[in-house]
Amino acid sequence: MYLTRTHRRVVAVAAAVAMAASLAACSPGAAEPASTFDPTAPVTLTWWDYYAADSAPSNAVEALLTEYKTEYPNVTINREFIAYADLKKSLLQSAGASALPDISIVNGPDHQQFAELGIAADLTDRIAAWGQLDQYPQGLIDSASLDGKIYGLPITANCLALFYNKDLLAAAGVKPPTTWQEMSQVAAKLTSPDHYGYAFSAINNQQAVFQWLPTLWQAGGDLTKVDSPEAIKALEFTASLIKDGSVSREALNWDQAAVAAEFAQGRAAMMLNGPWQLPYLATNAPDLNYGVALLPAGQDEASVTGGENYLITDGPNADAAWNLIKWMQDPKRVQQIDDAAGSLPTRLDVKSGNTDPNLAVFAEQLKVSRPRAYGANYAEIADNVVVALQSVLSGSNTAKDALTTAATAIAPLLK
Repeated sequence: MYLTRTHRRVVAVAAAVAMAASLAACSPGAAEPASTFDPTAPVTLTWWDYYAADSAPSNAVEALLTEYKTEYPNVTINREFIAYADLKKSLLQSAGASALPDISIVNGPDHQQFAELGIAADLTDRIAAWGQLDQYPQGLIDSASLDGKIYGLPITANCLALFYNKDLLAAAGVKPPTTWQEMSQVAAKLTSPDHYGYAFSAINNQQAVFQWLPTLWQAGGDLTKVDSPEAIKALEFTASLIKDGSVSREALNWDQAAVAAEFAQGRAAMMLNGPWQLPYLATNAPDLNYGVALLPAGQDEASVTGGENYLITDGPNADAAWNLIKWMQDPKRVQQIDDAAGSLPTRLDVKSGNTDPNLAVFAEQLKVSRPRAYGANYAEIADNVVVALQSVLSGSNTAKDALTTAATAIAPLLK
């Protein structure tokens, strides 16, 4: 059944209220479960994240950790940088070696797997006693939940929308597309020897799936039946943009950062990307005259929810780690990180301090965005989808055959 945007918001709010009520069997003012954290005793916490040194998110995190250590002088925090591509593997290997960090920033879709493997600490009772669950969008909590229990809280939130170069669109006499048909026409008209009409990431990793899911959902398809006529239509539409030359074949090698670089340099008139690129464009293309629009609609409007979560590992320092994360969730501190990361507000009681009008478009797009909530096996599911995407977009397979193969592999991985 198709739900209007207003109806979807009502359903989401109702779900959030129901979940909050079920978790808060003890009222919001109830005592927190007995904690082993003693602020007067020395404790050392290890923190992992993949925020590059001197980046805005890294600096914001470092400033807050420094503030925390001033307030809690007996807590030592050893922060380590682990490259994004290596963090998940590092966590899994460290679990086997009993060398896990106390806190890690993890990609939302990976959180359920860490919970199922017993790496993530169950925070359900702590969060219920804390009494602030109702301040979080349901989709963000869902990404850190498994089987009715909560294993983390969000640090950033985002979704995908359409960036467009205002000068190039004006020169071509076109406006940002609002439908698939318009996208095909506008992207083709914007393509010239100097630039492509559109750019997206179809690289051989999960970023490609993240970028394709909105199109899949817009077509009325889903990963639960990825060989459906709707899914085939979605992949054929994506492939058509490369086939007619509106999108460079290099999209198969571009990650989302590379896509942003193409757009920043004027080599792509439009791109599919997220709000984390707003700070990048402000720094690297300050004179670029661009805007952000809602994604073109197919059968439905849709985008994909992205972001990262705090994960506390299930170890002897879990209570001390929870005290830090709880402290980080103060609205003013949440706003500091959200603004630095180009994130949408991760709490409902936080307003963005970013006055960039483009961020408001992402906030509107978030209303029709969906989480990648496919259970603990999402990473393996996505790996199979990537194979299908790359084979079709490179022209070596048909959408029907590629997605039929993917569906067979995905079926046993779905809950």
